[in-house]
Amino acid sequence: MVKDVEKCPSYHLISLAVDGDEKALHKLLQFYDAYISKASLRPLLDSCGNVYMAVDIELKGRIREALLQMIYDFELKIK
Repeated sequence: MVKDVEKCPSYHLISLAVDGDEKALHKLLQFYDAYISKASLRPLLDSCGNVYMAVDIELKGRIREALLQMIYDFELKIK
């Protein structure tokens, strides 16, 4: 299966983010926000005993933090 290139962040944006550009980091976090939110869903009970899905804000923050750490640690090795 071939991924649609238009759905991926550009190399230029990733390169700027790795170099520490705050706007590029913000754009990358915005790009992945829906995916991170979906990965952060947890079942919760309300006062009536109904189960519903809600975003766990603490987990979402941890995932965002891990993504930022991976961006800062990224190194491109050229052969």
